[in-house]
Amino acid sequence: MRRRGWLFVSVLISAGVLGLVLALTVDGATVAALGHLDWRWIAVAVLSHGAALLCWAGRVRVLSAGLGYDVPFRACVPLVLANVLAAAITPSSAGGEPVRAHELYRAGVRAGDATAVVAVERLLDFFLLLAAVLLAIRFLGRQMAVLGVEGGLLLEAIGVVVLAVAGLFLLALVSPGALRRVLFAGAGALGRVLPGGAAGRLAGTAARVEREAGHFRAAFGRFAGRGRGHLVGGLLFSAGYWLLEFSVASLVLLALGLPADWVLSVLCQILVNVIALIPLTPGGAGLAEASAASLYGLFVPSSSLGLLILLWRLIVYHLNIVLGLGAGVAIVRREASRRGAVREP
Repeated sequence: MRRRGWLFVSVLISAGVLGLVLALTVDGATVAALGHLDWRWIAVAVLSHGAALLCWAGRVRVLSAGLGYDVPFRACVPLVLANVLAAAITPSSAGGEPVRAHELYRAGVRAGDATAVVAVERLLDFFLLLAAVLLAIRFLGRQMAVLGVEGGLLLEAIGVVVLAVAGLFLLALVSPGALRRVLFAGAGALGRVLPGGAAGRLAGTAARVEREAGHFRAAFGRFAGRGRGHLVGGLLFSAGYWLLEFSVASLVLLALGLPADWVLSVLCQILVNVIALIPLTPGGAGLAEASAASLYGLFVPSSSLGLLILLWRLIVYHLNIVLGLGAGVAIVRREASRRGAVREP
């Protein structure tokens, strides 16, 4: 019942923000754009999203193989679909990870190895998004310089923060003891100038970061040796997933008869994905729509902006919910069948 409530809330928030964006942008030109919509490009956008999900399933299979498990591709696909449903109704999309670990366990992967596969997936995505953010900052800095807009110091500050976070993760993999010293030294230094309550929370955060880094290190340790080649395969599948997923908005722009603006669109997608990870709403609902409208509004005509955001979210978010519900029903039936078989004498 609680999950149904979160599902209702996430869909309601997304629909509400989409309705607001449409209300602020719809005019006579919007109706004309809808009438001339090229549904062939919409079909390509849906296929691109579907191919991205298949890349995700391929990554799960390859990483599982790196630990010596032969998880069938037909088992990886419903795993990914159930994951995107859980991610769509939990803050920061965190609910998808336990679902993936559970389904890997059901596919014959030991619990510790299933957790390692999920942790490595998250780490591969993390490093790819970090690299993408750095590239986005560099490109944005060039664009701002061309336009004569000030903001170089802000972009440099963001870049320094991103590099610092990446450095901490690398330190966690290479020398966990050094990471512990850095974290608690930083927490201690800040604790001396912050109020007592804030200092305590900061120390608790440092401890949680240390534990999480330990999980990542243990996960990577399981892939040492013969699993290294599978890490490369997982990285390639991760890159394929993000490229295909980031292409959806550009394909929708083509459907609306507008320039695809591939580079600018990918830049917007990177920033939207980072913003949607803020744990304020389930699945980033509302945050993704509002941030995308703000960013794409810089170069997409107002009359087409609402349609762009609506079609894009229908494909990458609401379609995930529909597909995930189908996979969830299949999983529930499977579990019920297993329980029935166990109860039979």
